[in-house]
Amino acid sequence: MNANRTNYRSQFPKAFFVFLFLLGSIFNLSGQTEELWFGTYTDDQNKVQQGRFKITTEGKAIKKLILQPYGQRTMEFKIMKSDTVRNFVEMSWPEKPNRVGTLIWYNHGYYAGNFEDGTKVLPMVLKKFNFQDAQLQGNWFKPSAIEVKILQNAKQLISSPAQWNKNDTRVCESDESYSLFCAIYKSSIDIDGEYRHLRPAVKFVRDVIKEKYPQQYEHVLVDFNNAPEIEISELYEVFDLAIEKLNEAIAENNKED
Repeated sequence: MNANRTNYRSQFPKAFFVFLFLLGSIFNLSGQTEELWFGTYTDDQNKVQQGRFKITTEGKAIKKLILQPYGQRTMEFKIMKSDTVRNFVEMSWPEKPNRVGTLIWYNHGYYAGNFEDGTKVLPMVLKKFNFQDAQLQGNWFKPSAIEVKILQNAKQLISSPAQWNKNDTRVCESDESYSLFCAIYKSSIDIDGEYRHLRPAVKFVRDVIKEKYPQQYEHVLVDFNNAPEIEISELYEVFDLAIEKLNEAIAENNKED
């Protein structure tokens, strides 16, 4: 009996901490949550860009803010103060500690404010994804010749296996090889001035992949591109089917008009 008690006592701390770890992973003992927010920010060229942000909060306080722009490297802002009484957050721009912004929380459900460094005033808006963000990202665009041209041009960017990047990281910096996502990203900017993640060119490619490979890819464009079993002929087939379906949708819309 004594040996059993000793063994039980020796195992108890380990079992207890395992229990706490599991409990923490289920209920998040830190009280912090991560969400994907959207909005706009102004870059160094004073151009308003789509903002895609990963935000970590604890209660109402912002603990971490990471900008995750489509096709570009992430940038983490330094949180200097998050005041939940007066409803504002103060932070500095990544790698530019003298560029400080104060964003105020408004009851309509968003943060808004400016970053300033003595030479620039760069506005920013943060909010949870809503209908306006869907519009900004091209969700309301109708199939058109521009969408077809974006995909035709994207296919041309990957005109040989040597130009196909099979290791997509969602960062599009190379002009020598392109993943599926980066080809569409680059083509969208070249033809229409900016990338919009919900526009028909992107949506039709995504839908074709889901239809042909319904059970396989969680992050559709990236996972399909990176899958070792996918060959370049299958990539071209996706482009061709998406272009074909776009043209069919355009013809159908013309009939209705």
